[in-house]
Amino acid sequence: MTAPLPESPLPEVLPVTRSAPRLKLVRTWANSLGTSAYIPLESAEFELRLTGVLDRLVEALGRDPFSTGRAHVDGGDLVRWGCTGPESLQVTMEVLGRGLPALPELPGGTRVAERVVLLLGALAAGYTEQVRIVTLEQQESMSQALLKSLNDTLGRLRAVEAEFDDVLAGSANGIVLTDRDGTFLRANERLADILGYAEGDLAGLALFDLVRPEESASLRDGFAKVVAGTERRVHSEQRLVRKDGDSAWAAITMTAPTPGGRLVVVVEDRTELNLLHGQLNHQALHDMLTRLPNRQYFTTSLERIVRHAAPSTGITLYHLDLDAFSLITHGLGRRVGDLLLDSVAHRLESLFTDEKAMVARFSADEFAILVENSPTTPDAVSTVRRINEELSEPIYVDGHAVASPASIGVVDRPPAGLDAASLLEAAEMSLARAKRNGRTQWALFDPYQDARDREMFSLAVSLPGAWENGELTVEHRPLVRLDGGEVVGLDALLSWRHPYRGRLPHARCAELAEQTGLILQLGSWLLGSACAQASARREELDDDQPLHVGLTPNQSSDPDLLGRVLTVLDDTGLPADRLWLGMPASALAQEGGEAAENLRLLAGAGVATEILDFSTTAGDLAHLEDLPVRAVRIARWMVRRQAQDVREDSLVTLALKEVLRIVHGAGTTVIVDGVDTEGQAGWWRDLGADLVQGEFTKL
Repeated sequence: MTAPLPESPLPEVLPVTRSAPRLKLVRTWANSLGTSAYIPLESAEFELRLTGVLDRLVEALGRDPFSTGRAHVDGGDLVRWGCTGPESLQVTMEVLGRGLPALPELPGGTRVAERVVLLLGALAAGYTEQVRIVTLEQQESMSQALLKSLNDTLGRLRAVEAEFDDVLAGSANGIVLTDRDGTFLRANERLADILGYAEGDLAGLALFDLVRPEESASLRDGFAKVVAGTERRVHSEQRLVRKDGDSAWAAITMTAPTPGGRLVVVVEDRTELNLLHGQLNHQALHDMLTRLPNRQYFTTSLERIVRHAAPSTGITLYHLDLDAFSLITHGLGRRVGDLLLDSVAHRLESLFTDEKAMVARFSADEFAILVENSPTTPDAVSTVRRINEELSEPIYVDGHAVASPASIGVVDRPPAGLDAASLLEAAEMSLARAKRNGRTQWALFDPYQDARDREMFSLAVSLPGAWENGELTVEHRPLVRLDGGEVVGLDALLSWRHPYRGRLPHARCAELAEQTGLILQLGSWLLGSACAQASARREELDDDQPLHVGLTPNQSSDPDLLGRVLTVLDDTGLPADRLWLGMPASALAQEGGEAAENLRLLAGAGVATEILDFSTTAGDLAHLEDLPVRAVRIARWMVRRQAQDVREDSLVTLALKEVLRIVHGAGTTVIVDGVDTEGQAGWWRDLGADLVQGEFTKL
């Protein structure tokens, strides 16, 4: 709830471009705070102030050097604006803890997650500090009132006593008057509540009876200073002993209103606040659903364990990705998925009860296991088998039996010198390699394969920059008719002139672009550039040879493929019948996929179509009947196999003869890629192929 606050001008805010998720996060935060406390501000003003806080948090997350100073100030501002309900700090931590890492303007990763935790810690610290200051101010006010009352004339003694009774009864804090040795003279009901006593049971107790003897030194020292008059007021944090033996955390303020007189002790109950701090710390380091350690906690523990691991046995790190989790959540709902995750967490923990191990949840469907090996620890192969045997056992939810075995990356007994970050990265790379081999596979960390993967990833991430810098060009290779030797078309291919690795061919460029998600943009550029060059050759050289462009599976399934192609043809002026587009047979075989429909639409628009990677499968042959294709390109693996074995009675040769017979029977042209020698070209001519392309035909 919010209301106007007099003389509360809107703070000056510099223009900031904010994403829709950020604005939504502000509204969610404002609504949550408004529900938890009475906010004496107009709704618009309150949201604007929270927007400023969120902007500064986002800015701090991305700034180097990183600082939490402003977040500490903003935490205090929340108190000054009236966000002091019993749940105000908790909802702030929950809303920002979930919302900040999800903002699209922030990068993902451990670094941002760690900074979010630090910023929220600083925000909570500033909030707590301001609450403490406000409380101290209240305590100061009460102490002043008490001092004034005690110094009043004897004629007003009864009035002072009555006022003091009102203070005792109405105070949210515990208040007690003690003599100079700490014995209770008078205490209010609130103090009895804090300590778990009935109000009358406090008589005869002393202040030092409320703390354990081994923890009383600081309290006695402060009390002695007030009694001696060297300190007018002393504050301390103290753990008090309740009547039932439990602990109550309190902020204690001791003061002597008159020199040589009795002492006033104000006790503020901080138990719930301390519990909240503990909960926040636990939430920052644990997954809320499974109660397992999260990535941050796991990483910190890994750093410590790596330093102290036994050289003879070492450690083993397992990185798991549940293969069927997304299918389960999409098919049966999030609740079933959550129950499965909780079951997986318990099962993994139970598998390692006899080992010194830690199980953690890294993300939605990823878990990690760190085992400090002993002489009796099972080997990694046995452990992986046990993990997937356990995870393959279904659980039953609402009549559904669900299970999700995992793909697993394993780093077993790594060499000395690898730090925690390197180990986690090695496990992640091994997991990625396992997933490339299919579901429920596992892969052991291999330094040599890791080096190759890193080289590939390095190339992939540098591809956009290479394109921007002009290192990517369009090359053409002629398609040659085997019967006659004339050029009947040109293949448009990507070529990357890498400054250190030399020329990278089209297939490598397309593979890297698929991995980085750049293929649609790069493919459109290739198509547009090649069509523009073909159109220029038609006008300037009267060269009307068809242009052939091969598409990747991603491009073939692009819902906007027809629109992209027609736009390029319209922009370049190239006739549709001069363009041949090829789609991989694997993309066309996907049931309910976009590729086959795209091919039909392109053929209907006048574009010639062909099938790439054509082989002897029944599905590939069925495409000849089902789709309007004019040519097929024999799969590269069959071409390479033929080059190694040219016997007339080899199975590959016999299969190729039959394939060519069927393809020609359907009235379709046969194209062979990767023909590098005149001898190969002659072999394919004798077999009956129509066109070839490769080093043999290179311009």
